[in-house]
Formats: sequence, C-alpha cells, structure tokens
Amino acid sequence: MFSFYSPWWLMALLLVPLYLWFELHFKRERKAMLPFSRLGLLRRLKPRPSPWNYLYPALRALLIVVLVLAIARPRWGKGRQDVQGEGVDIVIALDVSGSMLAVDFSPENRIGAAKKVAKDFILQRQNDRIGLVSFSEYALTRCPLTHDHTALIQLLSQVDVNKEASSTAIGMGLATAVARLRNSTAKSKVIILITDGVNNTGEIDPFAAADMAKTFGIKVYPIGVGSNGLVDFPVTDPLFGTRYQKVMIEMDMDALDKIAAMTGTGVAALATNTEQLKAVLDKIDKLEKSRYRIRYFYDYNEFFPYLLWLALALLLLELVLKLVWVKVLPE
Repeated sequence: MFSFYSPWWLMALLLVPLYLWFELHFKRERKAMLPFSRLGLLRRLKPRPSPWNYLYPALRALLIVVLVLAIARPRWGKGRQDVQGEGVDIVIALDVSGSMLAVDFSPENRIGAAKKVAKDFILQRQNDRIGLVSFSEYALTRCPLTHDHTALIQLLSQVDVNKEASSTAIGMGLATAVARLRNSTAKSKVIILITDGVNNTGEIDPFAAADMAKTFGIKVYPIGVGSNGLVDFPVTDPLFGTRYQKVMIEMDMDALDKIAAMTGTGVAALATNTEQLKAVLDKIDKLEKSRYRIRYFYDYNEFFPYLLWLALALLLLELVLKLVWVKVLPE
C-alpha cells in the first residue's frame, strides 16, 4: 500500500509554477528596465534566447519538487489501517460420506461439484466471515469463522470423501456448525448444510441440532445434492480397476425441509446439477448485513532518504555546471 505520511505538504508543489514564472518572466522584465537612453543600441546588444537560460530555473524547480516529496514522506507497506464494512457469518457444513462419490454431476462427482461451487461462493462473499465443517460418521471443524478466504479455500481443496464411512451423521454436522456460530455477534448467522443422504448415526438428532440453531438465531439452508434413486457409483475392481455401477442412494428431503422450516428458511433445496446448486447459494446474497471492523497492519518502507540524496545530487549538479560548464554572467 503506497501512501504519504504528511500528504498536506504536497500543496507546496503549487509554488513551483509561481517560482518558474518569477524566474523566467517577472525577473527578466525587471532586468530590462535599466536607465539607458539609447534603446536602439540596447536592442542590438540584447543576447539571443538560449536553452541555457532555462536550465537553472528548471533544476531549481525540480529540486523544490523533490524536497517537497521528501517532506511528505512517501512510503510503501507498514502502519495500521482500520476498515469497516458489512457482512454475514456463514458456516458451510459439507457432507463427506462415501455416497458423495456418486457421479451424477457429470463430469464431476457430488463432492467435486460441491467444492467447486462452494469455492466460487466464497470468492463472491468478500465481506463475510466464513467457516467450514465436514461430516460423515463424525463431524470436524475444518476452518473457524475467518476473513482469510485464501486460507479457507486452501482448506476446502484438501477436503475429501471419507471412503471408510458407511453412514452419515447430519445432526452432528449441523450441531458442530451451530457451535461455531453460537458466540457470533453478527445480525445474520447462516449455516449452509450440503448433504446427499439420510441421518443414520451420531449422538445428536438433526431436529435437536436445528432447535439449537433456532435458539441462537441461526438460519439453516439445507441443500440436498444429487438424484434420489439409482446413480452411477465408482467401484474398485481388483482386476479391471475402477468401474461404475448403478447404486441406490436415498436422500431424506422431508427431514431437510423440516430443518429449514424450524430455522425460518422455508423449505430445503434440491440441486441435481451445478447450476441449481449455484442458484441456491445465491439466495445468501439477500441476507441482512452486519457491521464488522478489520484491522490491517503494514510494514512500511520509507522513500524520503532516497529523495534527499536526489536533491543533493541536483544541488551539486547545478554547482558543477556553474563552475565548469555553463557559467553564469554577473548581474
């Protein structure tokens, strides 16, 4: 970040045109007002205009500019800046159970499509604090609420399906996301629950977790991803490698609808392709915003010493020109 420590000194640059006008116009006109009576002779003796007549005024004007810039102290980087804006606290709760490997988001599987759309969503929500929770047989906090979206996206890219998981704990995933948001002071607190299965394990029931969310004023947007029924699923064959076969995957949309109704978001959404999933996530843009403050720290590099050295060089240049190269006639 480039800035000036004392930017008001830059107003002194307005003196440079005044100085040039004084040197090149006003001062010379005063020199011409001499008490001689033979004006014709003076006109014949008047020296011809020369580029050297402008050299020293130009050098001094440049010297003034450099000194003013040095006093204003240009710098790059260091310091502190407070930024205020508006945003929403959001936790993405992502199902990583084995069924998310189903390939009905062609050419990607469900987990790949969900991660891709989630990444685009995060990039569009620059003012929001966003966290990430993954769940299968158990739930893990992958990233707490943060404004560091670069780190969040890096962590999202590392999320993969738990191939050993044979069941889905939607209630645990939702409860973990609620835990990440319960101390939030934001006006809008949101959980985006992305799953493709049925809650069939875990210590916390999805409706109990939804009731917890309601207690803390958290809105839950449940999204069912994928087709409900027979879908292509990768199977590893020791002889022929990976092949695909039709597998029945059930999705409990009724339970997701109830979770949405309990937390005041209407009904759950069903996304069977990437475009539908994007459309669902776009609803978050309409939420009420909340105030936030971010404090940035910089490590400034000061440029004024270099400008002082340049000013000294200009001063020495003028001195050398006057003594050696272009001498100035006495006035």
